[in-house]
Amino acid sequence: MNITFLVLATTRDGHLLMVQGTDGWTLPNGTVPHGSCPVLTARQTLMDTTGYDRGVTDAYAISVSTEPTVSLTYVLDGGHTPTIPAGAHKHLPANAGWLPLRELHEPPPIVRYALTAAAQRRRIPVLVNGERPDAAYT
Repeated sequence: MNITFLVLATTRDGHLLMVQGTDGWTLPNGTVPHGSCPVLTARQTLMDTTGYDRGVTDAYAISVSTEPTVSLTYVLDGGHTPTIPAGAHKHLPANAGWLPLRELHEPPPIVRYALTAAAQRRRIPVLVNGERPDAAYT
């Protein structure tokens, strides 16, 4: 089974933490290697791509696809702040930034559902082997 994730970090004033992809700005994302923890892989990817360190223990949306093979995609909660963190632009890599929501062009349905859930602060815990990974909190 293929497991992928996106990380949704938001501000109250409508900005998202995004990375520059081949098709424009997108949410930080990746694929979980077989046998790896999805939560820890997502946290490490978020840190590597944006420099932003955040435990990602809750999901806003989960999608299961059955075509052509079974796959699972999570949109994980990357945090919510009132405004863009002070000095954030100095510490972000050149291909990452806090951008207005309008920069996320034609997001897939799972991201649209996640944005609605984030606005309503609706999340579900992501458990690995029935537990939350301890390292996800530090």
